[in-house]
Amino acid sequence: MSLKPAGPQTGIVFRRSDLSELPEILARWDNVVDTRMCTTLGNGDGIIISTVEHLMAALSGCHVDNAIVAVSGPEVPVMDGSAQPFVCLIESAGVEEFDVPRRIIEILKPVKVESEGRLAELLPSNSFSIGFEIEFHGTAISRQQIAITLVNGTFKKEIARARTFGFV
Repeated sequence: MSLKPAGPQTGIVFRRSDLSELPEILARWDNVVDTRMCTTLGNGDGIIISTVEHLMAALSGCHVDNAIVAVSGPEVPVMDGSAQPFVCLIESAGVEEFDVPRRIIEILKPVKVESEGRLAELLPSNSFSIGFEIEFHGTAISRQQIAITLVNGTFKKEIARARTFGFV
């Protein structure tokens, strides 16, 4: 896998370098085709790239909005199961800032979605903060929660090392 700079307003684009036509998959919510065990993106031609969640978290946490991600297979390397190795590599390479305003989504009113005992909610705020809560039967994970405001390197210090877990 390699990360390459991209121009303003390109977004994050995955390119399958193992396929001769070098198909591209835009990292957009509407290209998510599966979320079982990992996040999988796909394009209209049935080409997929899976396990993008840790890299996408690292890119977002490092404020990288535009990049070409060349991957020589259908899956992003898992590394240690966290975003931390990607953060380290992004910081080592450095980022280029453009003299173009970042595109952001501003939450103007509450948005709430509930399904099968699960809840996701967006609320207007002057800062970017997140809160998560999980609860599993058994003592290995049990109930855990975090609420954090993402400023001044909080992602790198507090979130990037969080790892994927499994029960089998």
